[in-house]
Amino acid sequence: MKIKNIVKELVLVTFVVFAFSCSKSEDEPSSGGQVDPGGVETAITISTAYDKTFKDSAVAFWVSNNNDADVTSQSTIFVNGTAIGSNVYTFPATGSFTIYATKGELQSNTITVEAILPTHTTKVMVEDYTGTWCGYCPRLATALENTVNLNANVIPVAIHDDNEMLFPYANQMENTFGVTGFPTGKVNRTISWNESTSQPISYLDFRQKMGLAINSSIAGNTISAEVKVHYDIDENNSQRLVVYLLENGLVYPQVNYYNNDGSSPWYQTGNPIQGFVHDHVAREVFTDVMGDVIPSGQTKSGNTYTANLTMDLPSSVQDSDKLEIVAFVVGADNKIQNVQKANLGEYKDFD
Repeated sequence: MKIKNIVKELVLVTFVVFAFSCSKSEDEPSSGGQVDPGGVETAITISTAYDKTFKDSAVAFWVSNNNDADVTSQSTIFVNGTAIGSNVYTFPATGSFTIYATKGELQSNTITVEAILPTHTTKVMVEDYTGTWCGYCPRLATALENTVNLNANVIPVAIHDDNEMLFPYANQMENTFGVTGFPTGKVNRTISWNESTSQPISYLDFRQKMGLAINSSIAGNTISAEVKVHYDIDENNSQRLVVYLLENGLVYPQVNYYNNDGSSPWYQTGNPIQGFVHDHVAREVFTDVMGDVIPSGQTKSGNTYTANLTMDLPSSVQDSDKLEIVAFVVGADNKIQNVQKANLGEYKDFD
């Protein structure tokens, strides 16, 4: 009995000591210095997606603490020493800007953003889905010609789905871009054109992060093209390069439903119109028609990506002296971001 009582007392003492002892893991950080989420806030960090942007562009900033919690809304952000009142800032001038954040007595790291002017001209491409059998197609062809005459930064491409000038990828493109009737115009591949001159020209006001240059030649039956893409600022989204070969001056009869329409420029020109000249006709592509991927490491600020491409002269080409090359960059949504055009054999620099 005495032994049993001694054992009970030892158990009770052990329980009391354990219950009222402190565990280091409960009160102090481990020797690695890590703090559990929701622990003591000791530091904040400010970050942004870009270290370079265009003048007059808005950039967002985020603030997080040492527990990886987003504390942007609880922080004050400063640009060149002045609090901006939100986490978005529009850079009013070119130059280098310093940015930091505070939260209570905590001050973040300092980051730098450089605001620059774009060095490349924005250009727009309009694709005309057409065919010699399409009696309404002269209308869109005329609207496109008028638009190009108003602004040479609008670049025309004719995608023919007919027997005479069939673009090999016409059906694929029609399915991809929702072309269900002819004629159809697409601005920058994905935007339906209302056939006004103002619509495509309005897109020239958008500043793009990159521009293109083209240099090409022909030797025998081999066409070579060097296409360069230069980035003013980082592009963090996927990019693809597409390069078309076009031909001008193709003459085929064109069905014309406007022959009896006195308001049409094609009035009394015949149905079909004999000797109709088809320009900017897509013949082939150097790349995949949906684009070759530009490696993500090549789309950084100041970098120039170079693609060296070749193709055999297509058997469909009638006159190699009337060829031109159109190169453009598309994003993940297939929309064209910028485009360049040059005659075959012409060097077209960045502009």
